[in-house]
Amino acid sequence: MPRFSLRVLEKHDVAYLRCEQCQSLQTEPPYWLDEAYRENNLSNLDTGAVQRNLQNLAACWSIAKLLGLKNVLDIGGGDGLLCRLLRDYEINCYVHDRYARPTYAQGFEHPDFATPELIVAFEVLEHYPQPRDDLEALFKQGPKAVLASTGLYTNQGEDWWYLAPQAGQHIFFYSRRALDQVGRKYGYDLLVSGGYLLFLRSGTFAGMRPALAKLMLKSNARRWIKALLVMRSAEGVWKDHTQQIEKSKSGVRR
Repeated sequence: MPRFSLRVLEKHDVAYLRCEQCQSLQTEPPYWLDEAYRENNLSNLDTGAVQRNLQNLAACWSIAKLLGLKNVLDIGGGDGLLCRLLRDYEINCYVHDRYARPTYAQGFEHPDFATPELIVAFEVLEHYPQPRDDLEALFKQGPKAVLASTGLYTNQGEDWWYLAPQAGQHIFFYSRRALDQVGRKYGYDLLVSGGYLLFLRSGTFAGMRPALAKLMLKSNARRWIKALLVMRSAEGVWKDHTQQIEKSKSGVRR
């Protein structure tokens, strides 16, 4: 059902439509995506990118430690800054992004594990041109948990800042109902806390851990965790440096 139209990339008049079944919002088929990503995967309007990475570091590190998840895949990780930060604090993270080169995480694009235990996808889901296929590809990897963030659609109007038509990269906006349906489809329970979405494989995490995870994702907890991490020694920096030297000696470029 049509909701409104906006000028995307200052040149394309694009219709935004609401799904009557899942109550999400999406654009018409996004024929402008190549143009939107032509110069940079990161919009010049996204001035919060670095601070968001620091917040995401605290969220990822705490969830990985709480749930005992060692192998992490950062989907849509952009320039690899979050991947590098997680590796600095000895989380075995690798990065994948179809639109970007991982400048900060070179050599860590190809995981050394077959199945990720934790997939993280921050500010990624709203970029999916085919959400059904893209989410299928994400969940079929079989992680124990998925930690993501995206702006939830609650019937906002055309002035909602998260639409970001000037950049043209946000094209699908999920309702809570839609995300609950996604979780049920793939066998995950969804927790929403502190602006994060945490999908936990049903029956995998017992006891207080889901409740503690929800608490640790809240903004006040993340601030403390971020501060504690900054004060810690980043042992992973030297370990990865040594590993990369050994790879170069053996002629391996990964």
